[in-house]
Amino acid sequence: MNTSDTLISLRDEALRLFRGVPDHQLDLATAMPYLSFIRRTQVTELNKGMLEPSLCLVLQGKKKVLIGQKIIHYGVGNYVLAAVDMPISGQIMEASPTTPYLGLKIALDPKEITALIIETGMAPPKTQLSSPAAYVDESDADLQDALLRLVRLLKKPSDITVLSSLIKQEIFYRLLTAKEGGALYRTLLSSYREKGINAAIHWIKDNYAQPMEIEQLAQRVSMSVSNLHHRFKAITTMSPLQYQKQTRLLEARKFLLAGNVEAATAAFKVGYESPSQFSREYRRLFGASPLQDMEYLKHCQLDQ
Repeated sequence: MNTSDTLISLRDEALRLFRGVPDHQLDLATAMPYLSFIRRTQVTELNKGMLEPSLCLVLQGKKKVLIGQKIIHYGVGNYVLAAVDMPISGQIMEASPTTPYLGLKIALDPKEITALIIETGMAPPKTQLSSPAAYVDESDADLQDALLRLVRLLKKPSDITVLSSLIKQEIFYRLLTAKEGGALYRTLLSSYREKGINAAIHWIKDNYAQPMEIEQLAQRVSMSVSNLHHRFKAITTMSPLQYQKQTRLLEARKFLLAGNVEAATAAFKVGYESPSQFSREYRRLFGASPLQDMEYLKHCQLDQ
């Protein structure tokens, strides 16, 4: 897409905010807890992680994401949005010390957006196609304008309390009515009406180290096994067991990166009974053994 004047202004605001911030600081929080900025000064490998409900808009550079089996390349003016906690893979494709990758991130509260849908009686999207709860879309002029007004509130702290909540509601509306907004609408409404899938996701995240039987999980969230499996995969692109496995491995990676924990200890902490099985599945997901992966990640941190 063509870079609009609004996107250029958003990029300039991000560069201004990062001015004087040490290069090793990759993320920048703001006075609004849900608004932050991302900066990367070099391209990255394809990294796997848990994307929490959020909007991440590219202001400078290019990126690639893998959602399910779908690889999507995108750049300035595009955003990736997750309506639920989603294990996905992402890679910075274009970045340098002189022209860093820049992104704007807004943490989304599914309950707030669902309340907006219900309270306003917002009509469902015209397209009823089933799609995952994470996707890439192109920002339009109205969304860009709302985001710029939100960011510019940082220059007027006294206005934040009153105006930020109003602009945030507008941003939610723009996301729901965007080209791919139907996925956000349907995911949140189904979570509100069915509650089962949302409850299943949260149970797995909170109890990832515990043994899980799909029959017991289905009973816990008041769904049939077949319906749970079907709806869960439609939203997250994976089965509950695959979701648990990726959550376990991502948590193990955090333990290892924090240091002072061996691979076998990390394996037991996240629920594996067999260190060898843990190592095999770790290599399958991250493309390297736990030791090799830690050496690589720590080398990347030193390079930042």
